[in-house]
Amino acid sequence: MKRVLGLLFCVIGLSPVNAQQTTQKDSLFTDGVAFKAQNEFYIFGDVAVIGNNILSVDDKDAFNNMLVNNDDTKMRYVDIDRNTETFNSSQATLKLPNNFKKIAYAGLYWTATYAYEKGSRKAQKGNYIYKGNGERSEIINQVKFKLPNQTYQDIKGEVIYDGASNKTHAINSPYVCYANVTNVLKQSDQVPGDYIVANIKATEGYLSGGSAGGWMLYVIYQAPTDNPKYISTYHGFALINKEEPLDINFNNFKSVEKGDVKTKVVLSALEGDAALEGDQFAIIKQQDGSFQSLSNGARYQQNFFNSSITNNSIKNRDRYPNSENTLGFDIATLDIPNYNNSIINNSTSQTTLRLKTQSDRFYLYFTAFQTEIAQTYFDDIVQENNPNASKNASVSPEIVRSQPESNPSYNTKKKRKPYKYNKRGLSSKAFKYLKNKKSTIISGIEGGYYVVTGVFSEAILAGKWTSNLIKKGFKANAFINPKNSWNYVYLLRSDSAEEAFNYAEDLKTNYRYRDTWVLKANLD
Repeated sequence: MKRVLGLLFCVIGLSPVNAQQTTQKDSLFTDGVAFKAQNEFYIFGDVAVIGNNILSVDDKDAFNNMLVNNDDTKMRYVDIDRNTETFNSSQATLKLPNNFKKIAYAGLYWTATYAYEKGSRKAQKGNYIYKGNGERSEIINQVKFKLPNQTYQDIKGEVIYDGASNKTHAINSPYVCYANVTNVLKQSDQVPGDYIVANIKATEGYLSGGSAGGWMLYVIYQAPTDNPKYISTYHGFALINKEEPLDINFNNFKSVEKGDVKTKVVLSALEGDAALEGDQFAIIKQQDGSFQSLSNGARYQQNFFNSSITNNSIKNRDRYPNSENTLGFDIATLDIPNYNNSIINNSTSQTTLRLKTQSDRFYLYFTAFQTEIAQTYFDDIVQENNPNASKNASVSPEIVRSQPESNPSYNTKKKRKPYKYNKRGLSSKAFKYLKNKKSTIISGIEGGYYVVTGVFSEAILAGKWTSNLIKKGFKANAFINPKNSWNYVYLLRSDSAEEAFNYAEDLKTNYRYRDTWVLKANLD
């Protein structure tokens, strides 16, 4: 049976006042570690991701047979450097744009299945009997790291999870480690170039469920871009089975107010076999609350994790060895196909990503999400340091803008202009659109026009926001959309589109209620 160690991420919204928090069901982490936010960046810049596998058929030659799974492969360490200090090593090339300014963050992850040093198997009555040789080392959080034109340096990380101490995972003993190497890259004279990671502990030979291993370097850098970005990383270790998918929620962002909403995710997986199907990655469609399975030319809807390292539809070959089949190790960088903003709309502050399986189980350990954000929201973060955001939020003291002449530092004392909203009337395109658009079908509520001031993933946060509105003299109420389990807080339900639209426009003149909108429900 295929066992998959993977990455996942989801996004959930930010209310007009209260930042929502990410939670997952405890049952998913009975045999793992709950996902936690590691970093949040509000930045002009982008992300670069590299990595490679550490187990394969040959120590140097690329392995390109996509019909072979790691379960049936006799693994050996990849070792490209022939250095006496290393017992395994693999390389990947980091490319950065010519106008990149500085490294804001760099996180190094390494992961493998490691029950013992070497394993063998013997067929017996239609099954395989596995035998391990060599005691497992207790030191799994130390590796060697080589930057461009440098010698190896020792890196000691933290153990995110070690399955050797868990009865459920002891048979193949997967583990994940992490080290913050930001300062290592910042102090380097040359950042772009070839990186090598060595001495990652893993099981050679055969292992029940298959042996796999690899490393990933996730880099955030500052550079001039058209719009600022929100970038967030999570890691943990969670079991996904066919009974229950996993949703991970992100918050503290607001997408661009006009134009295309550009969003990207990064996922990494251990034990995602090329020839075994059933795993899916999906994102919620805000228009109707359904989930859209994602795919591209390199990853398929029914086999998203397929033992490859990809950037959208292109396999990353800037590696040594540059195997097409990385035998159970995946890194996927994926732009969300948001045509006509059909999935993530303008001024959006919530979305959900989902990972599920129809047959095989998954172990998820890392996810990252980024989206272009509204300039006004970015200015709020920079000038006010966003006291309502996550404690992990990171605002760089140097904000790189696409127009250098308007490049303020974090310590800029210039105050924002007073908030002013110009109300739209009943002759506006916005009202005509509301009247003519199809209504959303939501079971359990009366048809009409709802003036919504906030949408929440958690009932407790919706309750707090509702109570806050009532204290301020509003007649606030809430309902739950069964399709996505979100809590909608509203101040008015009306049969009249004119009444609802005018009321929403009045509310939006107050900065606190600037995200108010009208939901047309159950009227078609």
